[in-house]
Amino acid sequence: MASLKNNINNISDDTESLVRDYLKLFSVKQTEKLSVYLGILATVFILSLLLLIIIVFWSFALAGYLNDVLANDYWGFWIVSGFYVLVIALIIFKMIKTKRPPLSNLFVKLIVSVMSLDISQSKSLKGLKLEREMLNHKIDADKVKIKANAQSLRYVIMESLFSEFFGLFKSKKDDKEPDGDEAGQSNIKKDNKK
Repeated sequence: MASLKNNINNISDDTESLVRDYLKLFSVKQTEKLSVYLGILATVFILSLLLLIIIVFWSFALAGYLNDVLANDYWGFWIVSGFYVLVIALIIFKMIKTKRPPLSNLFVKLIVSVMSLDISQSKSLKGLKLEREMLNHKIDADKVKIKANAQSLRYVIMESLFSEFFGLFKSKKDDKEPDGDEAGQSNIKKDNKK
C-alpha cells in the first residue's frame, strides 16, 4: 500500500513538474514573439513619424511652389490642404464601406507571421474570423468526446468494482474443485492406488 502511495506521489510530482515546464516554455515563446512584434511596431512608429515630417516639408515646398506659379500667397496652401482633405475623406469612406481600418489586413499578416500561427484560412480579418469559428466548433466537438470518454471510464470503473466486490463472495470451494476432466483423472488415480 505504501508503494502504491509512493508511486502516486511520484506521478503527481512528475506531472506537476511537466506542467511547470510547459508553462515556462509557453511563456518564453510568447515573450519572444511579443518582443519581435513590439519591435516591429516601434520601428513602424518611428518610420511613420519620419515619413510624416517629410510629407509636411514636401507639402510646404509644394504649396510655396504653387504660390509662385499662381502668383498668390495663399492658393498653394489651399490646394495642398484640399488634397489632404480629399485623401482623408476617401480613407473615411473606405472605412465606413468595409467596416474595418484600412491597414488591418496588413497587420493581420504581420502578426500571423510573427506569432507563427498555423491557420488554414487566408491571412486576413475574414480568414481569422472563419478560423475562429472552425476552432470553436472543434473545441465543442472535443468537449463532447471528452465527456463520452469520461462516462465510458466511469462505467469501466464501476464494472471492475462490482466484479471485484462480487468476486469476494464467490465460494472458495468453487476455486478448489477441479474441472470435469481433472476430476475424472483424479478418480482414476485413486482407483489405481487401490
